[in-house]
Amino acid sequence: MRIPEKQSLIGFEEKKEHGDRDFPFTIYPCSIPVDFARVPVHWHEEMEIIAVKKGRGIVTVDRKRYEVGEGEFLFVFPGQLHGISRRAGETVEYENIIFRLELLMSGGEDPWTDRFLLPLAEGRAKEPLYVAKDREGYEEFAVCVQRMDGISGERGYAYQLGIKSGLFWLLYLAAACQGRTGAGEERRNKVREKMKQILSYVEEHYGERITIEEAAAVCYYSPSHFMKYFRQYMGISFVQYLNDYRLARAWAQLARTGETVTNIAQGCGFENLSYFNRLFKRRYGMTPGQMRQRMGQEAPQ
Repeated sequence: MRIPEKQSLIGFEEKKEHGDRDFPFTIYPCSIPVDFARVPVHWHEEMEIIAVKKGRGIVTVDRKRYEVGEGEFLFVFPGQLHGISRRAGETVEYENIIFRLELLMSGGEDPWTDRFLLPLAEGRAKEPLYVAKDREGYEEFAVCVQRMDGISGERGYAYQLGIKSGLFWLLYLAAACQGRTGAGEERRNKVREKMKQILSYVEEHYGERITIEEAAAVCYYSPSHFMKYFRQYMGISFVQYLNDYRLARAWAQLARTGETVTNIAQGCGFENLSYFNRLFKRRYGMTPGQMRQRMGQEAPQ
């Protein structure tokens, strides 16, 4: 099964609606590099559980790197900046469980919702939760996810109740592992919020010419302070990140459309085709035409 509208995963703020409005929950399988080369850093208001099925996934959450192995899980809470890649030369297959925490909220006066779920929904979780095989309680996580897979796949009568009970149990297990989130004291990470502004700007304008000065102005920094801030937070320069983002967009379009390489390059912000081809090959180890040939497509220029 392939992911519908895979390119929506490439954006920094993922705006794709998961599930439906009445039941905002979905499970879908992903494979890197089959479905896409990687998932660049992005964020969304939903909660996400990454369950690795085969290989090892490299997941970065708020600058911290996690290597999640087969059968292991990573809980990414709303608002956390995260991206997914693979080990060089390997394939990673994983499952995304994505849902809105509002699905589990009563909508009335419920002190337990305020105490446990509201802080998570508002982006106040301190860290993601990595559930390794040697972690205490691992089997309970694994059994619960497996049960939810079955319920979601069958979609039988009242399956929504089964899904909700599974989500409540997973969140209980997660809360027991992490303890208090500091709901009453912790403020939103201002550094992360500024980064979100920058990433959203890139998402909206990646097809245009973007200068350091323009990006710095988004968060009211001087160009020199902005470059230092971006490198400290992301681990790479803004220019490198912008190029990586544009390349990821180009990869998605090459895989999903029959548009020419030239038009795709220009639409992704590369004014020079030779420069695009050079960066693409350096990043992915093949030219755009070779990439399409490997995926069984014609390679119009």
